[in-house]
Amino acid sequence: MYKKNNTFFCAFVLILLSTLNLLAQKPNVIIVLTDDQGYGDFSINGNPVIETPNIDKLGYNSIRFTNFHVAPMCTPTRGQLMTGMDAMRIGAI
Repeated sequence: MYKKNNTFFCAFVLILLSTLNLLAQKPNVIIVLTDDQGYGDFSINGNPVIETPNIDKLGYNSIRFTNFHVAPMCTPTRGQLMTGMDAMRIGAI
């Protein structure tokens, strides 16, 4: 009886520790912000002329966010990304 309870307890502790370990891991987040390129300038987005194999590989192995709103210049876009505020509010335009 003692051995059976001990086995159950050890299994419970292992499951609990592995769950806590998964919860403690931080996600890896990399934001790639390229300058002077549009959505259609990558072959992953359907461009038949330009070949971008490295960006395609990165895109196929990650989560892609394709609904985005940017300013027409890079400074406001970067400012909005870093602060979370509109470009007019932070004076980047």
